[in-house]
Amino acid sequence: MQKNILLVQVVDSYGPNKFLPLAVAYQWLNACTDEYVKDNYKLLDVLIEKTNIYKYVEELEKPDVVLMSCYVWNWNYNCELAKLIKKKYPDCFIIIGGPQVSKTDFLLLKKHNYFDLAVLGENEESLKKVLINLDSKNFTDIPGLMIPGKIDNRIERTLNLDILPSPILSGFYDMIIDKYEKKYNKKFMWQVTFETMRGCPYHCAFCDIGESYWNKAYLFNIERVKKEIDWMSERKIEYVSVCDSNWGMFERDLEITEYVIKKKLETGYPNIWDVTWAKNNQERIKKIATVDKENDTKLFKGITFALQSLNEKSLKSIDRFNLGEDIVKESMEYYKNLDIPTYSELIWPLPSETLDSLKENIQKLIDLGQRDFLMVHPLVLTPNSPMGQPEYIEKYKLKYENVPLDTFWLKVEDPETYINEDVYAVYATDTVNLDTTIQGHMFAHWMIVLFYYGWAHYLMQYMRSKYNVTESEFITAFIKYIEDKKPQLLYEEHSNTVDGLYSVFQKATFWGTLINDIYWEYKSATSVKFHHNRDKLKNELEGFMKSVYNIDNQKLIDLNSDMVFDYRKSYPYSLSIDKDTSEHCLGIDSTEVVVDHYDKNNIDNDDLFVKKAYHWQRKNRYWKCSLPKT
Repeated sequence: MQKNILLVQVVDSYGPNKFLPLAVAYQWLNACTDEYVKDNYKLLDVLIEKTNIYKYVEELEKPDVVLMSCYVWNWNYNCELAKLIKKKYPDCFIIIGGPQVSKTDFLLLKKHNYFDLAVLGENEESLKKVLINLDSKNFTDIPGLMIPGKIDNRIERTLNLDILPSPILSGFYDMIIDKYEKKYNKKFMWQVTFETMRGCPYHCAFCDIGESYWNKAYLFNIERVKKEIDWMSERKIEYVSVCDSNWGMFERDLEITEYVIKKKLETGYPNIWDVTWAKNNQERIKKIATVDKENDTKLFKGITFALQSLNEKSLKSIDRFNLGEDIVKESMEYYKNLDIPTYSELIWPLPSETLDSLKENIQKLIDLGQRDFLMVHPLVLTPNSPMGQPEYIEKYKLKYENVPLDTFWLKVEDPETYINEDVYAVYATDTVNLDTTIQGHMFAHWMIVLFYYGWAHYLMQYMRSKYNVTESEFITAFIKYIEDKKPQLLYEEHSNTVDGLYSVFQKATFWGTLINDIYWEYKSATSVKFHHNRDKLKNELEGFMKSVYNIDNQKLIDLNSDMVFDYRKSYPYSLSIDKDTSEHCLGIDSTEVVVDHYDKNNIDNDDLFVKKAYHWQRKNRYWKCSLPKT
């Protein structure tokens, strides 16, 4: 009699997108290449979204086996689902795998006794052998497994990726799409998580694939990759999340990009090709970005400079090297000249980082040419990263709290049954305590809000050009002014954000600011507040400039305000400025300019505007109006 098997790889639902599961698809399809598995197992269901867990189990036909793909965004959900399934069907055998499954925690299956077995690493072949031997429960000779009280560390890589049946070319994804659209009687926007290779040659301590297990890269056959892209084009896949760790590392990444561009020009799909850019190979990345720009296909959100830190002590502590600063500067200038957006990423607080070094990192990025966007991520620990191991935590005196996962912009439809996820967030290291960590987050907050969301961009430009006041000095003075003078709007935003961050670490509350039932990322939320209070913000910024710098220049204040796109205005319009403002803000010799915005005719309501400006297009300088000369 065939055994019913349930596959589980769930994610939160953001809007109309549905996510197609990659990990469980590879595991299951590879297992089915064995005739015994194919003949003796029947696919019961593929659960891909966080549906009401209690209703789902209540209606679930008896599964004999459950396969669960586990990561930080679904671990608690999977645990609760497994508990309920075990309670209703005690004989069901539940197998877990994925990055959230620690390879070193001998007590994992004791702490979570509703799981029966864990497959560690990639290890598709071991899962196949488990299913073949399930009746006997004889798993002794199968490498890379965790059973209660025992871990087999012979964790195998899948060396020949092409032996894995493709979820795309096998029709597995078609089955899921057809089933869901029939069930709901509607079309969905489908998102594909996609691999063209596996592995990463780097050892970054904060990363799941920074351990040696992943250091050798293996590639899927490029003709297979192209056939899968053909399917995406035919199926009108809107968004492809490429989980390769270094796009642009291989010469063929350019060839693949050109093929995606070809298909998009023919059919319009796939629309977005979202990648993690290589940490090196800038010349190849330039070619990839340039071919996208030349074809106006807008596949990429921007080019990332994910440096994480520019402090040598911190880089050493996380076993990471960065591009040379001369290469970064030249590359950013290249993208600027082609009007290709770039954004940089830092992590705070890394070991050996201080508040001063964080400020220096951000200032150095600006000096190197990063004027488009910056993200400063909070440091979190994951079970299989080098940083997440006890000896590392002890060496760098990491202190952390179990806090909710930062699921920004997620609207929970059923709060009473929604299962929150959590993560270990670092609040202190060998060089900073909690208070300093919050100060660092607030420095980054105001730098990103004022400079990279544009609310004081031209005031900062003016001070840098005319008085050589650096952007970091400006933000330091700005924060002191807020705390001393307490201007209403600015002080309220500052205080609320500080309180929110402390509350995350001390009370395990949600990250972000609640706006219309959605937790917005802090900088975006402040920008929404500023958008709704533009005149008040303008007055308070004017007060700051007068009080701190003794500058009383209405033309400068007006230009700074007018350059931040407001869909409620009629564009284009003329603006008069003085020569001093023109020279130091714009680098031109003109006192009459025309303010315009490329998206002026496409926004007709406030909800769409704030989502576009402060979420979807925040990395692409959407805030910034253009200034062609009259």
